[in-house]
Amino acid sequence: MAWIVVLLLLTLIFFGMPIGFSLMIAAVIAMAVSDIDLIMAPIQLFSGVNKVVLLAIPLFIFMGELMGATSISDRIIALARALVGWMRGGLAHVNVVTSMFMAEMSGSAVADAAVMSKIFVPSMEKQGYPKSFAASVTATSATLGIIIPPSIPMVLYGVTTNTSIKDLFIAGIIPGLLLGGAFMITSYIFARRENHPVDERFELRRLGLAFAGAAVPLLIPLLVVGGLIGGFVTPTEASALGAAAALFYGWVLRRDLTAKKVYALTAVTVRQTSVVMMIIAGSAVLGQYLANEQIPQAIASGLGGLTESFILRMLLINGFLLLLGMFLHASAAIIVVVPMLLPLSQQMGIDPVHFGVIVCLNLGIGQQTPPVASVLLTVCSTTGLRIEQVMGYCKWFILAMFVTLILVSFLPVTALALL
Repeated sequence: MAWIVVLLLLTLIFFGMPIGFSLMIAAVIAMAVSDIDLIMAPIQLFSGVNKVVLLAIPLFIFMGELMGATSISDRIIALARALVGWMRGGLAHVNVVTSMFMAEMSGSAVADAAVMSKIFVPSMEKQGYPKSFAASVTATSATLGIIIPPSIPMVLYGVTTNTSIKDLFIAGIIPGLLLGGAFMITSYIFARRENHPVDERFELRRLGLAFAGAAVPLLIPLLVVGGLIGGFVTPTEASALGAAAALFYGWVLRRDLTAKKVYALTAVTVRQTSVVMMIIAGSAVLGQYLANEQIPQAIASGLGGLTESFILRMLLINGFLLLLGMFLHASAAIIVVVPMLLPLSQQMGIDPVHFGVIVCLNLGIGQQTPPVASVLLTVCSTTGLRIEQVMGYCKWFILAMFVTLILVSFLPVTALALL
């Protein structure tokens, strides 16, 4: 029955049904066939989203929208250019470093990709970079948005598994830096091979001016993450603090925002939040069915029974997550699949925080791989390129992501060192 439910879910998604509704329909049909009282469906729909910590999601989205609508992106790009623009293939490195900074402000890879593709792809093309290379760098580096804190998928993982969101945010810092470094190494290899230009010479004075201009915007995410790490605020309070600080900076200090703009950004936030919340609500119903049928335990037992080797089990988990990431939205994959794999990871002695980082890395790769490829498709739609045009370069950046995934999977210290 479990495989029938999964097949039904994937079929509905394939034919264009919104993921949230697909989850609800598949769950209700499964409950009806299994003679489970359908009164449980609306109860689970409500209880699935009736959690205070989930308020962090719209607030982090709102913070990212506010900061994206101000001059902050220009200031961050100026700082990134001053830092790494002197390297061979400088603008590609600037692209990656900017995404690392922007990841601290948004928590969403798709949002970062939409903004960065409009800025960097035309600029890189003017400097002589292949357009498909520029799009590949932009798409893959946007994945840093779900690894470097704050991260919306990490919030969902924490809610789903009762894992400390603060610890998850801290655990994402080193893997995020490793992933950014892997992208820069890949970019440098192409820069040497294709003779990509240097963006600008290094000047200490320019770096100082750029840092001064970006200091206040960078303080906002540092305030959010620092408050969490220090234990002064909860994740929900941290997100509210960040949104309030971004609003104050953009409306009062810089005057980049107006009441009309704030209203429009609020509407965008509500639409994005509604999509995530519908997925969470639908996943809660499906999750209740899976729990009643003890399917997570059965899957863990089945996968665990294939081999006793820790290495092979870890590769099986990663392969399973990579496959699902190719078809499911990250939010749905976390809420539906993680409860199935968590028992097996616990049997293997994997720390839940470490496992959360592994999950996010796998789903980050899924955002770049067809058929779903949400981030890659966002960049392609913005740039007018086809997926097959971008994949020639993108596959090498995906390889860099996979190498980082393996490193983090088998070296827990990469995720747990700062805890």
